[in-house]
Amino acid sequence: MKVVVLALSGDLSRTYERLATRYPEAAVETVSRSEVESGSLTERLGLLRARHPDVFVIATERLAWQRGQNLFMLFGALAGAREVLMMDAHGGLLRKSRASLLFGAPARLSQEAVLSASVFARARRQLLRLENQVKQAAPVAQLLPARLRIVYLRSTPGPGTQAGGAASHIKGVVEALCELGAQVDVISNDQLAGFNEDKAPLTIIPPQTSGGTRALFDIQHNFGFTRGALPLIERAQPDFIYQRYARFGWAGVVATLRTRRPLFLEYNGSEVWVGRHWDHVGRLDLLERYERLNLAAAARIFVVSEVERHNLEELGVDPGKLIVNPNGVDPDLFQPGVGGRQLRADLNISDDEVVVGFVGSFGPWHGVLELAQAIKSIPPASPVRFLLVGAGSLQGEMQSLLAGDDRVVFTGAVAHSKVPELLDACDILVAPHVPLADGSEFFGSPTKLFEYMAMGKAIVASRLGQIGEVLKHGETALLVEAGNVGELSAAIVTLAENIELRQQLGANAREIAVQRHTWKQNAERVLAAYASLSSGQTNS
Repeated sequence: MKVVVLALSGDLSRTYERLATRYPEAAVETVSRSEVESGSLTERLGLLRARHPDVFVIATERLAWQRGQNLFMLFGALAGAREVLMMDAHGGLLRKSRASLLFGAPARLSQEAVLSASVFARARRQLLRLENQVKQAAPVAQLLPARLRIVYLRSTPGPGTQAGGAASHIKGVVEALCELGAQVDVISNDQLAGFNEDKAPLTIIPPQTSGGTRALFDIQHNFGFTRGALPLIERAQPDFIYQRYARFGWAGVVATLRTRRPLFLEYNGSEVWVGRHWDHVGRLDLLERYERLNLAAAARIFVVSEVERHNLEELGVDPGKLIVNPNGVDPDLFQPGVGGRQLRADLNISDDEVVVGFVGSFGPWHGVLELAQAIKSIPPASPVRFLLVGAGSLQGEMQSLLAGDDRVVFTGAVAHSKVPELLDACDILVAPHVPLADGSEFFGSPTKLFEYMAMGKAIVASRLGQIGEVLKHGETALLVEAGNVGELSAAIVTLAENIELRQQLGANAREIAVQRHTWKQNAERVLAAYASLSSGQTNS
């Protein structure tokens, strides 16, 4: 029996364990997401047919968040599999036979077409109404109470259970606001990785799973999220609404119009740009209108970098609304001596070996393929090991490039609470980000940058955007030209051979992280923005 696994997201190790139990005699082969996202439908089907699957498995992080479930499963049936499963990293399972998928396809596709036309028409009507209301709305200013009450909205159209920069940001900002005396009510569409509900109450509005395309799924979801969140916000009567900007989202806009409380928008980058260059979602015409609607409705907009501030000013956003508020770190959570020595022992790594670590989502901007090439170029005799933490679209390709290299350990996706221990097991941490493919200036503020710094480890990073501004070459890190494999490998070797330099760079980096880049400082800027808004001041 042949089982073919399409790896979309999530921890594949759990999928393999479940498959071994269900199909103990089967040969299992994995296909990456990138392999089936390029080429025509005929070419993609041919790729799968050539593998002759008896069983086709779609592996995802959360079933509730997987768009196009029917289409993915039909894809497996058309590829020849007699049985099609969709499995998630939390034990969820859908199972259908080839016959049932093919027989029911005409009705399902017809229903999808009708739903699509109805939802997009409704979205356009709502957009027009909200655009007019935002234009006519009077400025909102509030008094500064003794204790602020804040509603935090997380409507991102994707699972919140995955560890990573987004989860760290949400946890960091909310907990820091609470530490500073604010009462924060969190409304989310999913559980949040690492989130402590003892510090802030969390209400979950689960997604609607209908919609075969990403745009349709996202808009359907946001209709439901907005409908569920509004009465909660009205009852809470917050002093302001803080929303993490998300694709096709508008709950915060409706809430600020309804309650007359200011909307603070956390804007980590343009979803229109992402939809065009990284994560193709379709309906960019509507997405652009939603993005402009959020920017127009917000009383204050928190951007993570100076580059992003400039980008919004170029779009005509009022500079007085914009506040640069980079990502940060909890230096009590991320600090030296939090279990790394024991982890090294568990992995059979000796004290005289130098461990080079990477943590990330294995996305196209993280430079993981360049890192793989750098690893291959480092002589086998060099006493280095590589600990690669995370998962993502390029994980399969990276594993193929490094197949057979016993110096490399892939951990897969891990819980957020495990990350400090893994970083502590390393001697060198790498952030090999690459330039944006379309030539745009790098606008990110990588959370891992500040987590690396707080760990007190030597860092090798790309001289790119905010990374090159926060880190100083020879003082807090070794900086290399972005995308330059030779410089990357040379810097790793330099640090591997110089323990004194590693210790000096690591100590300096932690000091700067504690002084300038904590989540508490991030939250203080949010509260200062509200104080200035209440007093009628501007940010210009």
